Formats: sequence, structure tokens, C-alpha cells
Amino acid sequence: MAETVTSEIRGAILDGTLAPGMRIKQEAMAAELQVSRAPIRQALTVLEREGLVQSARHGGTIVAPLDPAFISDIYDLREAVEGYAVAKLAAREDFDPTPFWITVAAGEKAVKAGDLRRTIELDLAFHLGLYDALGNQPLRDIMTAQWGHFRRAMAATLSISGYRKRVWSEHAAILKSITAGRAAQARAASIAHTRTARAVLLGKLKQVLTGRAVARTGRARRGRT
Repeated sequence: MAETVTSEIRGAILDGTLAPGMRIKQEAMAAELQVSRAPIRQALTVLEREGLVQSARHGGTIVAPLDPAFISDIYDLREAVEGYAVAKLAAREDFDPTPFWITVAAGEKAVKAGDLRRTIELDLAFHLGLYDALGNQPLRDIMTAQWGHFRRAMAATLSISGYRKRVWSEHAAILKSITAGRAAQARAASIAHTRTARAVLLGKLKQVLTGRAVARTGRARRGRT
């Protein structure tokens, strides 16, 4: 039961249903999942170790905020690793692009349908597929360990409707370069894709943080009057 509840809450955090900073009310969560509070508490303990939830300042538990400095760091990692991966794939003659083109087509379809969760899943599948195709298990293990954070970032960036279509155009450009055997071009396209995603997300986080600061200032002024 605890494992099932943990999976449910983790999924809601990773796809953005439970947004960064949102308070998790154990009683309401238990009622929604039709369980007692015990597995909810166990699940939150696990998710806190994973860095997905944290204790709130005034008690209780909140979804861990997306920290701009941490996001920048993990995108640095992703930029280096994926740039390396696509360049290596472009140099190989046994690379099969077919499943990736299927994923790109499905992603474009999900965008048109407005299916955000499906779009996130397919975005994840595209990138993890690159690691699988490379066949470098240590590299895949390293990236998989961080992918919960990447998926949260994807949920935030792909919630911006104007960016969703661009993602799949960039995926297609990366794939074309790999298929053509152009390692330098594939690496450049991958790096550009990662840097754009980081810029979009950090821009959104800046807007959110600015909005919260303005709201706090407004409340403080009203409190003084």
C-alpha cells in the first residue's frame, strides 16, 4: 500500500499536478487515495529522501520548490551528457532512428491534442531512448538517478503552450543530424535544445518568484495599514 501511494504522489509531483511549493494535506490526500494516513506519512518520508517534498516553515509538508541554482546545475549536467551521447550515436552505423521518429510523431500528436501528461512522457522517452541506444549503462544510471528532477522541469516548461511544439521540432533536428552522421551538428543541436529549455524554465521561475515577492510586499503593506 505504501509503495502504491508513494508512486501516486510521486507521479503527481513529477507531472506538475502537485505544483512546486504546494502544501500537501495528509487528510485530504488520504481521502483522495482512499487510504489511511499511515501510508501517506510513509510515502512522504520516502519522497523527502528523494528531494521531492520538504518540511514547511510553519509545519506540515510541501512539494519541494524548483530552485533556480539547482536547475541550472542539473541542466549543465544534461548539456554535457546529451551532447556527448548524440555525437557518439552519430558516429555509429547501427543506430536505428525508427523508434525515435515514432516518438516524435506521437509527441507532435500529443501537443495538438493538448495532452500535457502524454507530452511529458514522450519527451522523457525520447531522451532516455538516446541513452539506451548508446548502450552506456553507467551513463544511463547517472541520468536516470536525476531524471525525477528533469521530469519536474519538463512539466514546468511544457506547461508553456508556445514551447511545446518547438520541443519536437528541436528533437527532429537532433535526430536528423544523428541519422546523417554529423556528430558536431548533432552535439550543437542537442546543446542548443538543452540551453533553450533551461532559459525557458529559469525565466518562468523568475516570474513566479517575482510574483510571490510582490504579493508578500502587498500583504505587508496592508498589514501596516
